[in-house]
Amino acid sequence: MAEMMKCAIYNGIGNVSVEERPIPDVGNKDVLVKVLRAGICGSDVGIFTHGGENYGVFPGSQFGHEMVGKVTKKGSEVSDDINVGDIVFVDPVMSQCRGVAGSVLAGAFSEYSLVQNAELNVNIYQLGQNADLDKAVIIEPMSVGVQGAVAFNPKPSDKVVVLGAGPIGLGAIAGLIGRGLDNVVAVDRNDFRLKKAADLGAKTINTSKENLKDKLIEYFGVYPGYFPIPDVDMYVDAAGAPALLSETFSYARNATKYAIIAVFDKVELPGQPFIAAQPIIYGSQGYKHETIVEVIDHILNSKTSVASMVTHKFKHEDIAKALAFAASGEGIKVIIDYEME
Repeated sequence: MAEMMKCAIYNGIGNVSVEERPIPDVGNKDVLVKVLRAGICGSDVGIFTHGGENYGVFPGSQFGHEMVGKVTKKGSEVSDDINVGDIVFVDPVMSQCRGVAGSVLAGAFSEYSLVQNAELNVNIYQLGQNADLDKAVIIEPMSVGVQGAVAFNPKPSDKVVVLGAGPIGLGAIAGLIGRGLDNVVAVDRNDFRLKKAADLGAKTINTSKENLKDKLIEYFGVYPGYFPIPDVDMYVDAAGAPALLSETFSYARNATKYAIIAVFDKVELPGQPFIAAQPIIYGSQGYKHETIVEVIDHILNSKTSVASMVTHKFKHEDIAKALAFAASGEGIKVIIDYEME
């Protein structure tokens, strides 16, 4: 008889239950990871509140993709670099044969996750036995933010504006500050999130209270030209607000860089002035191996206090409550602690 594990099962909008399912069989090239911490992503909230079909998650599915855990079983052909008992980060995109399409089904909200074709520094990353799991659980979302933030290899003197101070934005801010950038501004409408950004070392702008253009000019000065615009080298979109990103497009000066992580809807461009500025736009999705390595080093060596974005923890059995709470927007990063009693 198959061994069983407890899993969060998506049953429909607002309906997630914890049920028993068989622990996955481990193939010769696979590794079984016991999940110790899992993070709730914005996509998980979207699945819970709006339905999973657009994400490839259908009723009866296990889901979740942000996780750290312990290797409990390995196949006979898995390299000796990976051993039972290792504390690891799992890259959900590379852990499933379907890549990005399968990552949301990687099983972070189940007691065990199967890593297919396991390879060290490809889909399994060693964290060390003493890793603080409450910090390590943000490796995946922070990697998303850092990937966009460092896409243009910013210089320490660059002036960078990060739109949005949620988990992705805070990860981007921390990644920039960890690289030695002092001129980083966080833009949001939530004072609690902006306080976290300030604690990292960023300047802040609350656009519900302050004028974005005026405040950026106050921080960074005016770029010389016919009309006053902020002297900003790069904007990183982690807010997903088309109007906000469009506003920053109107501030483009010569060779302004834009790394777009979060906007998926149409965004208006200001036409000829934008073209004349010859800006550079980079669409950023996911992360590369090098980014994961940089983020792991950042977190394990506490280069910033970025892990303070974890504001709330829930037991695995209370995952439906955790998803509902994450959807409320009252916290920042909500995680599941499988060791919580």
